[in-house]
Amino acid sequence: MKNFKSGIFINPKEVSNQYHIELMIEKSIIGIDSEKAKERVPKIVVFLIVILPGYPNIPPQVLTKSNFCIPSLMDGRDLLEEICQNWNIKSGLKPIFEGLLPFLSKVINAKGYKFYGTFHLGATYYLKNFDNMIVGK
Repeated sequence: MKNFKSGIFINPKEVSNQYHIELMIEKSIIGIDSEKAKERVPKIVVFLIVILPGYPNIPPQVLTKSNFCIPSLMDGRDLLEEICQNWNIKSGLKPIFEGLLPFLSKVINAKGYKFYGTFHLGATYYLKNFDNMIVGK
């Protein structure tokens, strides 16, 4: 694990034919407006950037592994377009790294509900990711 920037840590690893970059963001560096929102955000918010074999011709996928908002976004949806609009082959990963904190702050402080992300046809989604959405858990 490497300290990317104050409060952000990176853990890159190769998984079968993909490359995964785990980004761990400390709660203390996220701009959170309300006490209620501060209570539901974990100490560390984890994102996963998945780089597929066809990269850069195939864009990376950005997933979250943390539950930091209601409803949860940790259900396998790709958040790339929400984090950096108009990603293209020349963009690389830099706009993703730069867009994560503003995206987190926007989602955590949002009033009302907005749908974020994209589900990909044929992608694997695990039901255990939906456990935290069940009332009473």
